[in-house]
Amino acid sequence: MARVYSNPKLITVTGGIGSGQTTVCSFFKKWHCKVINADKKAHDVIQRNIGLQNELKKVFGNDIFSKDRKLDRQLLAHRAFKDDIHTHKLNQLVHPRMVEVLVEEMEQARFSKRYPLIIIDAALIFEISIESMFDAVVVVNSQLKLRQQRVKDRDGMSRKQFNERAAKQIPLEEKAMWADFVIENDGSLSDLEKNTRDIYEKLIRRKKSSK
Repeated sequence: MARVYSNPKLITVTGGIGSGQTTVCSFFKKWHCKVINADKKAHDVIQRNIGLQNELKKVFGNDIFSKDRKLDRQLLAHRAFKDDIHTHKLNQLVHPRMVEVLVEEMEQARFSKRYPLIIIDAALIFEISIESMFDAVVVVNSQLKLRQQRVKDRDGMSRKQFNERAAKQIPLEEKAMWADFVIENDGSLSDLEKNTRDIYEKLIRRKKSSK
């Protein structure tokens, strides 16, 4: 018989580019939490909404979509992050729709009573001011040089591109100060899993004590 979890807490895991938040979320998923990736949801929203696609084309060019309406995410990112005006315009078009989808999926997961915690993997929680939606904010913190190297290894991103992206986000040090919990990611993968497990257990204990 499946275990029932009544009123699971809503937790967001955030950080900065290359900090390792998605890896942290993979550990939560391993421990049977529901993990919702905000970036993937934003992409789904764009792919499903023809009206939004047309609005994005007006701002960023028709060629950000192929003939079969597939989004060129790298091209969109290149144009969206070239200056603050275009970054703001992208956020203005996509984020309200993305948040609607996140809320709907969080509520579905909560009412299913299948998960000990519901985790939102999202980089821009503080930037779009939705931190109050969650019972706790977890920030994944890491040294700048390590973050640069991870993104270079993962995406082939240059230091210039990294700095441009990072400049669009609130400094990670500030996010760490605002967090309910901080997970340090400056060591090995096993270190990160251990640090994440410590936070997982604290969140579970907090959930039990709040019943």
